[in-house]
Amino acid sequence: MSQEVRIVTSGKVIQSPCGPIVHGLEDVLVKTTTISDIDGRNGILWYRGYRIEDLANNSTYEEVVHLILYGKLPNKRELEDLKTRLASNRDLHPATVDVIKALAKADPMFALEAAVATEGAYDEDNLKLADALRSGRYKETEKALALRIAEKLIAKLPTIVAYHYRFSRGLDVVRPRSDLGHSANFLFMFFGKEPDPLAVRAVDLYLVLHADHEIPASTFTALVIGATLSDLYSVIAGAIGALKGPLHGGANEAAVKSYLEIGDPAKAKDVVEAATKPGGPRLMGVGHRVYKAYDPRARIFKGLVEDYVKKFGDPQKLYAIASSIEQAVLSHPYFQQRRLFPNVDFWSGIVFYYMGIPYEYFTPLFAMSRVVGWTAHVIEYWDNNRLFRPRACYVGPHDLQYVPIEKRE
Repeated sequence: MSQEVRIVTSGKVIQSPCGPIVHGLEDVLVKTTTISDIDGRNGILWYRGYRIEDLANNSTYEEVVHLILYGKLPNKRELEDLKTRLASNRDLHPATVDVIKALAKADPMFALEAAVATEGAYDEDNLKLADALRSGRYKETEKALALRIAEKLIAKLPTIVAYHYRFSRGLDVVRPRSDLGHSANFLFMFFGKEPDPLAVRAVDLYLVLHADHEIPASTFTALVIGATLSDLYSVIAGAIGALKGPLHGGANEAAVKSYLEIGDPAKAKDVVEAATKPGGPRLMGVGHRVYKAYDPRARIFKGLVEDYVKKFGDPQKLYAIASSIEQAVLSHPYFQQRRLFPNVDFWSGIVFYYMGIPYEYFTPLFAMSRVVGWTAHVIEYWDNNRLFRPRACYVGPHDLQYVPIEKRE
């Protein structure tokens, strides 16, 4: 006979018969890190000790890649060497191109997962590292190999995303150019023309702002897979699968769609008021699991959006609507008491929409950025690896009498 089970949920803790369960592992520490840190109460984000504002205002994505992977901001020679290595690794294996083409009509996140896994099957460095990990070898030589693979993944994800877009529209793919920077090359491959400098800045800033964010769901997924000593491409394919979920990626897409639906800045106050009522609409891009202050990334990207609409206009009033919603949220007691503020997704989709990037490619852009954080955390974790093995509190019966199939009702 099983005992009576009583489960009580109080905030993030579930009181179970086995003891308290931290629901969703919220705020549970899983590793030490020197990669990034968040002060959610005061709205501060650091990469390797540098404030995100300083990096966003002064560094390119390639510089941030060097910082996150190698622990220091590069000097001029180191930066040029990294840019050369990234540019040389942008091409894809023909089998990967075939996979992307075969999945041209699928959601690009499915194609991204499949293409990354395929590319890993043909990367000799990846196979060599996987063999070393299986054999219990992970020293400086293997770590250098892992970092080289990380650079390849960072270089290839933009090509995968751009190729899928081109195939999905029946267009010829545009090969990567080695003379363009990371973000400019992506836009060139995507649209097939020289990109506008402000559009390049928008993509690059977005990549900088999303490069790492401690241990959200996708990074935790990467760590769980990496802790099994799986290969690095499989790690990233799994992280992409986690990012694909609507509770992680996709909020900027939902935010833009909501602005288009609202259609008029004058309606913003009523929409915000309705969101405070039971069963009311959810304000996409407002609130954050960690930040209980204004997301510093949102403040930075808002400035970029302002520059963009000043140059190109705001024909569908997306910036005006978002600004009106923000003003109503910041002044409303309901959001003040709950410390709910705009996050980076509140603003980022506006520019992508006006650039002509389809909604379904917003989250792949996120993956293009976060791949550096995913790989860096796994490589860091491998220095002191331990398999994740949580437990569950079983609340079902025990020792049921087995009934042969011919006697079952």
